[in-house]
Amino acid sequence: MINVKSRSISIKAILLTILLPIVVYALLSFLRPDIYLQKSTFIMLLKQALSNIIIGWSMVFGMSVGLFDFSVGARILLAAFFGIHMSQHFGVAGFVVGCIVSSIIIAILTGLIYASLKIPSIITGFSALLIFESLAVIYQNRITVIIGEDISVFGVSPGIYIVSAITFIVVYLLFNNTKFGYQIKAIGGNEAIARSMGINSVRIKLLTYVVGGLILAFATMVKVGYAGTIRAMTNMNSMVMCFTPMMGVMIGLYLSSCNPVIGVFIGGFTITIVSSGLVALGIESRLQNVVVGIFLILFIGWKTNYYRVQALINRLRHKNIPQEE
Repeated sequence: MINVKSRSISIKAILLTILLPIVVYALLSFLRPDIYLQKSTFIMLLKQALSNIIIGWSMVFGMSVGLFDFSVGARILLAAFFGIHMSQHFGVAGFVVGCIVSSIIIAILTGLIYASLKIPSIITGFSALLIFESLAVIYQNRITVIIGEDISVFGVSPGIYIVSAITFIVVYLLFNNTKFGYQIKAIGGNEAIARSMGINSVRIKLLTYVVGGLILAFATMVKVGYAGTIRAMTNMNSMVMCFTPMMGVMIGLYLSSCNPVIGVFIGGFTITIVSSGLVALGIESRLQNVVVGIFLILFIGWKTNYYRVQALINRLRHKNIPQEE
């Protein structure tokens, strides 16, 4: 009886989780039916979300063990330029291999800075961000940035869906069905206990950079293919590319009713819908980040204090129930 009850509660929680983006989209459809009741709008939002979701999947490993890397955007730029450069000599195969190899090498360098110098991941990220942004500018000025139609296949149907599906399978298996994934969860749960169990937390955190670099290569291919262009950024502007995916990961990690990998998809899709809705509703651009930030605070606040609120409600119910004499 207890198992049946707990299973029904679990199913209810999963359904509520899935309803999150549906409810947000339904609300926007009510406010702007001329836009959000169009099939083309939904497909466009899904494609926009996928590049951010894949970036989020590259970050979920590190964020699960407490690492925050703001150099992700700069690393995408640098890997994209190398991939485009390789494509001019070896076609699509050169682009794919170039993005993967360069993204992994850059990730290894970033991880080694963190592991060897033992400085906080945020400081490592900011330092790497400045270095990689500068290198991207230098690289852009030395090559002809031409993105051929063959590369755009990664950003349109069906290529974008194929890459996203492959990425999901790889991330899901790594996170849930490998020793590496179990060790990540152990460190994220309690690093001191994980170390006492013989887990080398520094080594695992370094591996999160490497694995994240591989997934980030897929995100680079999708982002370049979807945008059809790429430009170097300076003054830490590339950091904008990691904000939306990072919020999606935070939502995904707080969605305890579902697997974090699936949660990142739901969180990333929801944040994309919210961001597009603010544009459609004509909210001033400077206020859009404020609204998104408030949405994130309310969501995480609700998830963090859910059981406390439930306990308060139960106490109030019991207080209002008349006592038998």
